[in-house]
Amino acid sequence: MNIQLFNFLEDYNDQIVNLLMGKIPRSITAYSKMPRTELKQMLEHLLDGYIDLLVTGQTEALDKVFRYMSRVHAAKKFKVSDVLGAVLMFPQVIRRLLAEEYADIRDEDAIRKFNQALEQTESTAHRAACSFVDIFQEHVSKRIQEHNDYLDEQQKKFGIDLSRFIVFKA
Repeated sequence: MNIQLFNFLEDYNDQIVNLLMGKIPRSITAYSKMPRTELKQMLEHLLDGYIDLLVTGQTEALDKVFRYMSRVHAAKKFKVSDVLGAVLMFPQVIRRLLAEEYADIRDEDAIRKFNQALEQTESTAHRAACSFVDIFQEHVSKRIQEHNDYLDEQQKKFGIDLSRFIVFKA
């Protein structure tokens, strides 16, 4: 982990959130319907978790945010691709700010450091996206199990074998 990258992300935290607040709702319709204060709060938590993942390599902080998002976003009919699209926009926004930061540096090592920072931000976003998919899958599996448990309970309650009924939805 590059301490300079951590300091950069901390210094530009508010700017990153503001840029994401402009970019995400324009690109992902589901987020354009979300109240601005709710979107900002979500992005702040996501960015904190993203930075934690980048620094420590651990997903715990981000996983807490993703568990909440899985419940709330699923209830609001968000698609998995909506969340993945938002997470994968982090490196796009950070790349632009890094380019501005490194533009004036004439150090021979600047290009290497810039490329290294890009690689770290992109790999962190991909790890975050994979983590969200795992957590969302866990959420869906839990909901299916709850549904199946409910059906089993109703079956016992009414003495009906619901496994014989197959419902097809066109």
